[in-house]
Amino acid sequence: MHTDWTNNHTDTNDFSQLADTAVVSLLDNDTTNRYGLLEISGPDSAKFLQGQLTCNMQDITLQHSRTGAHCTHKGRMVASFRLVQNSAHSYLFCMPQPVIPALQKSLGKYIVFSKATLRDASDDYVQLGISGPEAAQQIHALFGSAPAALHEQHIHDNGIVICVNETTPRFLCIVPAAHAKNVMAALAVTAAITDCHYWHWLNIRDGIGEVREQTIEEFIPQMLNMQLLDGISFTKGCYTGQEIVARMQYRGTLKKGMYRITGNGTAPLSNDPFFFAQQEQAVGHLVMAENIAGNRWEGLAVITHDAIEHPLNAADGAAVTLLPLPYTVTTNG
Repeated sequence: MHTDWTNNHTDTNDFSQLADTAVVSLLDNDTTNRYGLLEISGPDSAKFLQGQLTCNMQDITLQHSRTGAHCTHKGRMVASFRLVQNSAHSYLFCMPQPVIPALQKSLGKYIVFSKATLRDASDDYVQLGISGPEAAQQIHALFGSAPAALHEQHIHDNGIVICVNETTPRFLCIVPAAHAKNVMAALAVTAAITDCHYWHWLNIRDGIGEVREQTIEEFIPQMLNMQLLDGISFTKGCYTGQEIVARMQYRGTLKKGMYRITGNGTAPLSNDPFFFAQQEQAVGHLVMAENIAGNRWEGLAVITHDAIEHPLNAADGAAVTLLPLPYTVTTNG
């Protein structure tokens, strides 16, 4: 559901100004990179998804969500997402809205013999990102309780709340459209309202990449470090693309990983290449990036492991610098 809260909107790319502030990010209000929801429902939903996704459906309950991916038989990601169970036989894929048609089409090829249906449920809900030092207190006041552990979720009458970072608390809220006006009015009393770009930047800072429309079938899950983000189960058994994903993990053949980077000028676009300085050999591609203050940008890029020790340039020739991630990128799967 598209939301418009211009009266309370904070328009800035100086994200440091928001670091000590309660912030509500509207995740469905951008025309190109907004988030949407794909719903699967029916008695066979969990069984069907177990054979299609990198995450283990046994880990996904009414109390816990998970990140995950759906791959082609060659192990290339059609989509990445957070999967949320919202009722006994229903799940929501929280993901970039422009990728929903590709995921729906790919899953639709396999679902024909299952008692389950897929539909775009984006207009039924509003997705909000709540962050800042008082985020947990705000969630508790509005919904009655706040999940504390990573991936933990609480289901309330006026929305589903998921903890997506337990160290620097921030929460994903999935609010039914009928409750959106009241929820937003309550949050706007004490919080700055901003768009999805601030949430994207928080994901970049946390090393959480995503498949976008430009990168469908470009990456295998480990290239986006999903093995470090609870997005891959290596014990669940077979699923589409599992053989390739497992081979990369156990044979140590993964040559690329996702790194956090920064540069001067305007942010490059998803799937834009990166090069060794003064050379034409591409050594990586952008996952996502956001413009920040000071004519700079920050982003995540899939880059060959051996290239990160050398000077790198963006496609426009500008130098690229590595920034730290909250986890260690493994070089052997």
